[in-house]
Parts: sequence; structure tokens; C-alpha cells
Amino acid sequence: MTSFERSFEAVLRLPFHWHLCGLALLLCMIVLDRKSKRGGFFAIALWNLIGVSLHELTHLLVGTVLFAKPSGFSLIPHRQEDGIRLGSVSFRGLNAFNSLPIGLAPLGLIVVAFYLFQSWSKYFTPTLFSTMGIYLVSFVLVYNALPSRQDLKIAFGWKSILLYGTVAIAAYKYI
Repeated sequence: MTSFERSFEAVLRLPFHWHLCGLALLLCMIVLDRKSKRGGFFAIALWNLIGVSLHELTHLLVGTVLFAKPSGFSLIPHRQEDGIRLGSVSFRGLNAFNSLPIGLAPLGLIVVAFYLFQSWSKYFTPTLFSTMGIYLVSFVLVYNALPSRQDLKIAFGWKSILLYGTVAIAAYKYI
């Protein structure tokens, strides 16, 4: 049995009602998220601060690793014509090679959430509150892993589609 299977079994061995409490917490978080959107600029900014920070840091980290020359980083929310921009990262060296991974970088938060969920019991004593904690952390990570419209525009520019499409077709034909 692999360590992954053992750690996943540890999660499944927790009392069922703990998972129900975690799911109830998730529903509360979804309701609070919807209510924060009606609460005005300050409520939206405060509610999303941690998640936006993680989201933008993934762009910054991947952009730095792929030599995109980060030129700006902001977590200060400001109003725009079409809504509120909660954070941003700008780059001077975006190209066909690095645009796709940079634009889709926040999806890596799903991998982090999965790892934490399956190994939570290694780091925390299994209790109701620690179980609810992993549900809360998982919600924040997965909710903020979704790329924004701007992220998708950067990731799927025609140059990136041409480059990665060609690589995918070549890999499919020769593998």
C-alpha cells in the first residue's frame, strides 16, 4: 500500500459526522461569499484577501521561474469599469512559451489543496475542528484556483495556442 493510499484511508476513517460538519462549513462559506459580493467594495476586498494573495503569488512565482520579468505586483483592490480588480501581476517578458503556464498558474492551488487534504492527519491530530480546518483551507485554495478572464486571455493568446497545439499534436503522433 502506498503512502498516498494510507493517508487517504486515514481521511476516510474519520467519523462521518465530522465530514458532514466540514461540508456544512463549505455551504456556509459559499453563502458568505455570495453575501460579501453584495456587501460593497470593502467587504469584497476583505473577504478575498487571502485567496487573492495566493492566486497572484502563483502568477508571480511561475512568471519568475519562466523569466517573464515581473514588473508589477499589487494586492490593493481598486474599482474598474466592469467591477473590482482585487489584485494583479504584470510582466514585461510574456511570450508564446510562458504565457500559458503563467495564465493557468493558479490551477496549481488545486494540487496543493489535494496534497493538504490527503496528508492533513500527518500534521494535525484528527479532531472535529482540525477536520473542519482542512475543509476551510481546501475551500479557499480551490475557490481561488480558478483563472480569471484576464488570466485566460493571457494563457490562450494565438501564439501560445499555436506553440502548445503544435507540441500536443506532435506528441500525440509520435508517442
